[in-house]
Amino acid sequence: MNWWFWSILFALNAAPISLLLADRLLGFPGHTVIRFLGLPWVVALTGFLVYGGIEEENLTALFAWGALGGLLGTVALDAVRLAGLRAGAFPMDMPMMFGAIAFGLAPRLQRNMMIRMVEHVSGLPPEQRQEMMEPRLRAVARLSPAKRRAVVGAMMAGLERLPEERRQAMVTTQTETLAAFESPERRAIMATMDAVRLDGAFRPPYGQPRGLPRIPMSQFRALAEKAFPDTMAEAGVGKGKIALAGYTWHVLNGISFGAMYTLAVGDGNWWLAFGWGILVWALMMVAMPFMMRMIRFPKWFPIVPFWAHIAMAAPIGAVAIAWVTPAQAAVSLLDQLS
Repeated sequence: MNWWFWSILFALNAAPISLLLADRLLGFPGHTVIRFLGLPWVVALTGFLVYGGIEEENLTALFAWGALGGLLGTVALDAVRLAGLRAGAFPMDMPMMFGAIAFGLAPRLQRNMMIRMVEHVSGLPPEQRQEMMEPRLRAVARLSPAKRRAVVGAMMAGLERLPEERRQAMVTTQTETLAAFESPERRAIMATMDAVRLDGAFRPPYGQPRGLPRIPMSQFRALAEKAFPDTMAEAGVGKGKIALAGYTWHVLNGISFGAMYTLAVGDGNWWLAFGWGILVWALMMVAMPFMMRMIRFPKWFPIVPFWAHIAMAAPIGAVAIAWVTPAQAAVSLLDQLS
């Protein structure tokens, strides 16, 4: 087995999902990577596959069968996922979020979510309004200066968009809430408000602020339904372009998971295939709260993604079992280690 070829091919194949995780978990701007390294990645992967077709035929065939299984698996996953989306089982159409990331719109979307949150809170009765504001303002006071400024800036922009009566009600509640804070917390918030008023050209950090209170998934979905069109209109980017970019990334992720499977286990079996689907699902469930920090996911949330990933695993396993030959399976990681 050509280990260097296997390792580089595996790494190139894993790039789409790795980039998504780096963007959401580490605040690494995915759109910048796509802009400067997207084409070199396509050229490098194509070059390795062409080379492999000549020199490493079995490894390239493993990749090809896995990619086909992953493509079909993505279709199967989406049959379940989109039905779940219509039933309210997901916070949003996730490939659309991938498209927003690809166009560099994630910080703008995050800001518009906060603006819409201000609108939502302003419509609550006074007691509920204070219950929502108090823990959030305390959390904002504990953020780093740059992230606190970004959040306070979004909150103040939300206030400016409110009708006068609701804006005054929000300011009154905010003032009463801050009056009960310890002096350092109150000073941090007030100083940040002054900084936002003085400098509107501040560019917020890319990553998500950590430590803010989460909101129920259903409420997030309702806010996103308004914030996403706001973001597209401000950026002048059509929904079709975002969908094309996002679903392309989504399909590449599916192909990547399929190719990982065959490169790792060759032809495998049904136990391995469904085990792979469950492993991908489990990793998604662990990562999701960190990738979408605003959301308090309900306890039942993992159910629909579980069946979606079981559906994804079926074509991946079927293609591998049916079409990966013994010679091709012999160069998989599992066969080399056994």
